[in-house]
Amino acid sequence: MLNRLWIILIAFSLLFLLVPSFVGAAKEDPTSVRPDIIIDVGHGGIDGGTSVNGILEKDINLAVGLKLFHQLGKASYHVGITRIDDCTLSDDSPFPKLSRHLRDLKQRKLIADELNPKLFLSLHVNWSKNKELRGPIVIYQVKEESLHFAHTLQEHLNDFYGVKKYSMKGKPYYLMRYLQVPAVIVELGYLSNPKDFDILTGENTQDELVRAMVKAMDEYFFLYPDAENVE
Repeated sequence: MLNRLWIILIAFSLLFLLVPSFVGAAKEDPTSVRPDIIIDVGHGGIDGGTSVNGILEKDINLAVGLKLFHQLGKASYHVGITRIDDCTLSDDSPFPKLSRHLRDLKQRKLIADELNPKLFLSLHVNWSKNKELRGPIVIYQVKEESLHFAHTLQEHLNDFYGVKKYSMKGKPYYLMRYLQVPAVIVELGYLSNPKDFDILTGENTQDELVRAMVKAMDEYFFLYPDAENVE
């Protein structure tokens, strides 16, 4: 097993310490329980992602991802997360001849393949030369489950941001093409827009953003309780 995947499994196991009711279901091996969702924290380590005024995308993704991880745990979801600190997933890749970017993406796919979650949610932050552009965008696979979740998540995020944005098909994106489990990428907002910048960097507004995402997941799993990945 690769080193980074072990860290992810440990992070998944921590949830059973935070939520004692999970222990009975997990028995001796908490990682044997299929996750409801994997939170994929975009970028990390040497890959900072986009940035504005010294604020790096990777740090926002991590802050929001950890908040979401803990809130979903409190809501009794089985949840995993692809990184819990500022690390580079590509460092653990068994494919040294590939580009760092492709190694990173393959590691994220490996985690999804190993843990087989009901949903895979990849967190990112947007940027544009046009500072007027703002609001979240949810990107989905050509899968029914992915489409349903994307629309649900987009609606809740739209309500939080006070915008009218539309989810979009993510055919060009590696994870959208190659993940077998239902997955979406969410661009949480535009770091280049002053209003979004305040939302993405504020402690309280990050909490509100996370609550909106948890509500979307509650609605999705209520409407589709038997959601399964497409083989």
